[in-house]
Amino acid sequence: MMEFLVIPLGLICLAGLYAGLIWSARHFVKRHVREGHNEVLIPIFLTAGTIYAVLLAFVVIAVWEAHDAANANAAEEASTLATMYRQTTGMPPDERREMRGLLREYTEAVVSQEWQIQAKTGGASPNARHLVAETYRVFGRLTPAEASAPISVEFLRAFSVVAADRNRRTLEADEQLPNILWFVLLLGAAIVIGMTFFLYMQVFWLHYVISGAMAFLIGTLLIMILLLNRPFTGPLAVDAGSFEHSLGVYDSVDRGN
Repeated sequence: MMEFLVIPLGLICLAGLYAGLIWSARHFVKRHVREGHNEVLIPIFLTAGTIYAVLLAFVVIAVWEAHDAANANAAEEASTLATMYRQTTGMPPDERREMRGLLREYTEAVVSQEWQIQAKTGGASPNARHLVAETYRVFGRLTPAEASAPISVEFLRAFSVVAADRNRRTLEADEQLPNILWFVLLLGAAIVIGMTFFLYMQVFWLHYVISGAMAFLIGTLLIMILLLNRPFTGPLAVDAGSFEHSLGVYDSVDRGN
């Protein structure tokens, strides 16, 4: 029960702390404010806010595009695997059996092992890596006539796409914003939000609401960046659904569909 109260209580404490900061800043400004105070501060505030808004928008778009690219890359890898499994229908029985076994083992290794590894450490599954190498070794053992068959050539081309997508997925799993950029984002947020404290308004609650709305918006965008920062981690992470769908396609092909 307590875990359900943590977030509401945290928000209430944060709102109270925020109100205290605004009240303290207003108390200071009220004693030292002079005519033209807001007229001088507002242009500075607008300049700082514009610069920070441009930076924030750039980072949000960048992390969203990176997350979308990771999702598209995983879907391409999984769909190529499903196509390759169907292509094995045209292979000789022994080769078909071996290739289907390797494709199924690789897909299961990605779903059951590699996805969890990428979510935790951004690494890769040694078993999945071994299965990729084993598939290339199987091709290396084919006779020249078997290797030059159209179905084998097309299968190898498609598997090269899978290997490239897998390498890209592994790199994407470990990508994240550099610490210096996080420092600039947090420092910019502190400056812009802090400047709203020193704008003087006669009505406290109106000052609190307007300043709080800006802080809430900036905080929401920073949380969005944090969630999208690593594509395979967190509540918005890319899942292994496309590979699980490919396993369903394998079963369908085995049944003759």
